[in-house]
Amino acid sequence: MGIDYRLCRVTIYPLLGVHVAVNRPIKLLFLVVGLGVGGTESHLLELASRIDRKKFEVVVVSLKPDGALVSELRSRGVRVLSLNGKGKIDIRVLFRLREVLRAERPDVVQSFLFWANVASRLVRQAGKKVCVVSAYHDEVAQEGWFNRFVDRVTMRWTNRMVCCSHAVRRSVKLRIGGREEQFVVIPFGVEAGRFRGVAALLKNELGLQEGLPVIGTVCRLVEPKKGLRFLLEAVAQLEREVDGPLCQVLIVGDGPAEERLRVMAQQLGIASRVIFAGTRRDIPQLLPLLDAFVLPSLYEGFGIAILEAMAAGRPVVATTVGGIPEFVTHGETGILVEPGNAAALARAIQTVLANPEQARQMGLRGQRHVQENFEMASVVRRHEEVYEACLVGS
Repeated sequence: MGIDYRLCRVTIYPLLGVHVAVNRPIKLLFLVVGLGVGGTESHLLELASRIDRKKFEVVVVSLKPDGALVSELRSRGVRVLSLNGKGKIDIRVLFRLREVLRAERPDVVQSFLFWANVASRLVRQAGKKVCVVSAYHDEVAQEGWFNRFVDRVTMRWTNRMVCCSHAVRRSVKLRIGGREEQFVVIPFGVEAGRFRGVAALLKNELGLQEGLPVIGTVCRLVEPKKGLRFLLEAVAQLEREVDGPLCQVLIVGDGPAEERLRVMAQQLGIASRVIFAGTRRDIPQLLPLLDAFVLPSLYEGFGIAILEAMAAGRPVVATTVGGIPEFVTHGETGILVEPGNAAALARAIQTVLANPEQARQMGLRGQRHVQENFEMASVVRRHEEVYEACLVGS
């Protein structure tokens, strides 16, 4: 016989000495900095819309004004509220968040990334007693001393810290701290079926040339983190070696480094073979166009775009940073190179393009690996277990 979770929520009244069962789902509030298109935001989209509605009632709260994913969340039946914060430090959002927590009365707040993590902890200390779960999706690499100090001070007010990879957990533990029992590692996941047997877009729809191999990436255009300058340098190097174009590059995403990368492509003489496609939501239709997926990050918590490329059966070229080696096996499901090395990246790209059958088998092995280990349904269940355990221990 299954457990009715609605009857398992217990409210404790210390002065009366009684425990009263509450016939309602667990109220879960997801707190995110913004709802633009990105790895963390896409993960939140899937988590919020797939969580078991018999056990959980969900609301998503954004510190920033509405972003691109708001309409998609609402179309999936998820309530979304915006605190309309301005800039990174807008103290007003703390007061607005406190009012939201008073109105919504959540049992658990899960926050995503630094500013949302800090906001949830501060509001909890201001008087709203809820279980707080903080998510870490990147290595603590570029944060300044102030961010690390604030994180360290407020970390004690967190029940659990969910890290997307063991590399992220080690980084947070080393640079910030935290008790061992606070940490839980849950990798990102994908709905693998979305990326199988999908009809590809026509190349000319994106400005790509027929008859020339395509390598590409999907990411937020943020440098130096994503290492895209090394991708452009690698392509230019290959063209010099073969005295002509060896491939074309499809870059999907936007961000502050876009103009700089466009100028660099022009200076390297490869601008006509580098397509900046901007932000798109049809990634399953784009990935089949790629002969190789390349993400040359200098640091990376996990790399959900790599996981999606593997789910689509694409051979992967990536770097040995963060959580990437935890799911990409060199020589089996992809090729891994050291970060910041354009020459090594060029060799890896050339290897994939020169050996199409080997690359195809690599893509198929990667696809099986994702199907067997990173299905989104399993990731959602593991988060649900964290929320339930958090309440039992509170």
